[in-house]
Amino acid sequence: MENITALIEIMQSQIKLYTEMVSILKEEKQAAIKWDSKLTNELAKAKDTLTYKEKFLSEAFVNCIRRIEKESGIDGLRVETIARDMAGEYSEELMALRNELMDLTKEVTSLNTALKILFKSNMSLINGLFTKLGVGGRNTYSMNKAYKTVRTSTICQTG
Repeated sequence: MENITALIEIMQSQIKLYTEMVSILKEEKQAAIKWDSKLTNELAKAKDTLTYKEKFLSEAFVNCIRRIEKESGIDGLRVETIARDMAGEYSEELMALRNELMDLTKEVTSLNTALKILFKSNMSLINGLFTKLGVGGRNTYSMNKAYKTVRTSTICQTG
């Protein structure tokens, strides 16, 4: 049972982390809409920190599941199976945590997708503006990372 309580503690920590990540992603979306680069950079640093924390929690989660597998002699356990078959009095709490984590990870995925689209759109607008102004360098990488030659503006040519 102590491994199951440890699993519950890890999942509670993951919920706190993902809740904070959702908050940061929502704030980052607003910063991107407002073109606030300073805030966007600050939030990117905060996301990096949370990503490192998430890696540690994920590793702890996997190790805890492995200990439960070793203890029970069953390989390939999932939280749902542990809650249903092994958790006893912690069954409902474990299932509630699992469901909350699943909802949060879906929300993080959705927000990340929205941010990706927003940033790509913003970069396309900027790239288009620079191309029309003729400000692009001669040899640059485009949005899709393809190497291309861009015309140089008259200002760049004549100084």
